[in-house]
Amino acid sequence: MLSFRHSIFFKIIILFLCALLSFFAISYYFIQDHIENENLLSELRYSQFTTTINEIMQYGGNIQIIKQYLQTMQFVPVEEEEIKRVLQEINKLPTDFEGVFAKAINTQNGIYILLETHNETTLYKDNSRKSYEDFYIITLIGIILLTFVFFIVLKSLMPLKILKGQIKQFADGAFTPQYRQNTKDEIGELYCEFHKASNKIKSLNESRSLLLRSIMHELKTPITKGRIVAEMVENDSQKQQLCSAFMRLNDLINEFAKIEKINSKSYHINKQEFLLYDLIHHTEEMLLIHDSSPITLESENALIKADFDLFAIALKNLLDNAIKYSADGKVRVYTKNDKLYTSSKGEALQYPLEDYFKPYFKNEKSPQSQGFGLGMYIIKNTLDNQGFDFSYKYEDGCNVFIIHHCVVENYCPIKPKKGD
Repeated sequence: MLSFRHSIFFKIIILFLCALLSFFAISYYFIQDHIENENLLSELRYSQFTTTINEIMQYGGNIQIIKQYLQTMQFVPVEEEEIKRVLQEINKLPTDFEGVFAKAINTQNGIYILLETHNETTLYKDNSRKSYEDFYIITLIGIILLTFVFFIVLKSLMPLKILKGQIKQFADGAFTPQYRQNTKDEIGELYCEFHKASNKIKSLNESRSLLLRSIMHELKTPITKGRIVAEMVENDSQKQQLCSAFMRLNDLINEFAKIEKINSKSYHINKQEFLLYDLIHHTEEMLLIHDSSPITLESENALIKADFDLFAIALKNLLDNAIKYSADGKVRVYTKNDKLYTSSKGEALQYPLEDYFKPYFKNEKSPQSQGFGLGMYIIKNTLDNQGFDFSYKYEDGCNVFIIHHCVVENYCPIKPKKGD
């Protein structure tokens, strides 16, 4: 299962946070740098203004000349009583002073200059200082835009989550994807193509299922008639053989029905515990083995946990192949730890094991090859659906096939039921 940290949504969130933090950091340092430069310039302007005003006053300048100079330097009259009061307390105007008395102060809000005479007191503020409220507003707008883009991208990608869930349902056999094409982008096109492909596959599977069921239904009628005719045979031995053959054909049809359900993901796995002896006895009946059995069972009290019917189908095909291709027509069945082994003498497989899992695989190198190549395919599918691994090895002149994780106990004290 995909962890959240590997999700594309997680990566987009991380990218958004990095972009947001980077934008915020750049804006912050940009504003701080401009503030520091402005403060430095403010100190220089403060020194310049005080020096110039002193020179104007020194050379007999009146208050009108000073006001014109302040207006030229972008000073404007303001009414800030607190600043005016502070400046008035500094170096109070002497009672016998005639002329203009100028006082200046440099604050974080700018430079203030107070012009005092016996008749007039005016406070001026440096209006050339930049206001950084605009920078803060721009930064806020940038953050809002980034967040807006982030949510738009997430909204555009949300159909991927829905598509992922529907693909998972599709893989589990639920061919009912809800088709919604709300967007015209690549995701919308992907959604549309998935909908088309799922409907096409659904139709193909329904056609295949209908064909298989029709074939099985049509086969049951002649089998039933053949069994009725077999019951009329007077020779008991021949009657038993014919009835067994028709019963086996009927069982084969039921097996194909189970395999068809497995392929269509509609078969419910029902695992239970049972003895290996009972399984082998049931398998011998499936193989129409009644007298001397070619199967040597060495672990009859071993306890297996699996779906009995599916496991029997897998083991039947495995034993059938082992007996068919064995050099002496015999096969050994035994358990070890949690594994079930089948061993038969013969030549090693000429192809990798995976090749034999292909439907209708034919061993072209062996003139003795029989069947339609479905045996190993059925074995693999029935075991996979139960969660069992399947492997092969060749040792001491024997082909050994191994079913993993199916044995619960290698010896169970329960006595096996003896077959009739």
